[in-house]
This record gives sequence, structure tokens and C-alpha cells, in this order.
Amino acid sequence: MTEPEEPATSPERLVLFTDAVAAIAITLLILPLLETLADIEPDVTLPELIHENLPGLAAFLLGFAVIFRFWWGHHRVFGHVSRLRPTIVYWSGLWTLAIVMLPIQTALITHFDTSSGTVALYCGNLVLASGSLAVLSIYVYRHPELCAGRTPLPRDEVISNLAVVVALLLALVIGTVFPRVNFWALFLMFLSGPVHRLIRTRWRGKQPVA
Repeated sequence: MTEPEEPATSPERLVLFTDAVAAIAITLLILPLLETLADIEPDVTLPELIHENLPGLAAFLLGFAVIFRFWWGHHRVFGHVSRLRPTIVYWSGLWTLAIVMLPIQTALITHFDTSSGTVALYCGNLVLASGSLAVLSIYVYRHPELCAGRTPLPRDEVISNLAVVVALLLALVIGTVFPRVNFWALFLMFLSGPVHRLIRTRWRGKQPVA
């Protein structure tokens, strides 16, 4: 039995909604810095201002890069989707929840000392965002009928999303277990390239021989 589909449902509304959520989330990241600028003392110099707010600036840049990366990944998947199903809406909704939470968690890691708890909270949310996007891409890949009239989702796009999940899971474990590493573990995202190649090689190895 195939999954029920709403014939009048187009992915465009969902794409517009998630795009707007990502844009608002990025905008919310800058608000704490704007509030800081509004409360500047007259005798504070620019170098002093930057030095005092360096953690907040770093958190903003990190949050911006993360949201932009996830938005682009989500946008790339939906570039191949021409029909919606409830499963797609569900996983996209879970992805949207993770994006909405990022400005809140960015504010938390700015105002609280770095600890295993803050690392687990932030990295755990990144795993939620990347994991839901990976499951979404797998579902679209396995149901090419959802891409009718468009190019089917390529396998490399699925592998790329899976590689990010693996890298973030490693960052979550290492950053939580080893407090001195903390958020530096997010640099493990640079391993997504080698992980991508490893998954692609193993995936090819499992293909049936003609």
C-alpha cells in the first residue's frame, strides 16, 4: 500500500515557510549584538568593545554558518521534490524545529560558561537538524516518484548529508566526554569530506553485480 498523497499539495509553500524560518533564525542571532551596541558607554573604544564581546561575536558567526549550511542542504533536497507526502512534511518540520532552537542555544552558550552540558545541548541540536535532513534525503532518494518532472535526488546528496551526521555525532561525543575539547570538536565537521568518500565507497560495494 502506497502512502496517501494530497493531490493539491505543492512543495513550494513548505519551501517558502522553511526559507522564512531560516532567515528569521539568522536575524535573531544578531539581536544580542545590537543590544550591546545600544548600551555602549561613551568612553569605550572600538578595540575594547570587540574584545569584551568576542564570545558573542564568535557565537554569532558560528550560528550563522551553521544555519546557512543547513538551509542550503534543505534547499538542495527540495530542489528535486515536486510532490509532498506526510513523511516529508514531518521530517522537514523536525528540521525546522532544530533551526528555530539554534538562536536560543547560541544565546545560552554565550551567557553560560562552557561545559559538557552546553556542548551536549548545542551539538545535540545540530545532530537533530542534520539527522532529520539526512532521513528526509534518504526518503526522497528511495521514492523517485516524488521527483516527477524534476531531476531525481542524486545519491551523492544523500551521502553528503549522512557524512555531516557522522561528523556531528563524533563532535557531540568527543566534545562532551572531553571537556577541554568542548566546542573545538565542531572542527570535526571538516571530516565530512573523508566520511563522504568512505560511505560512497561502501555504498558502491553493496550494489548488486549485473
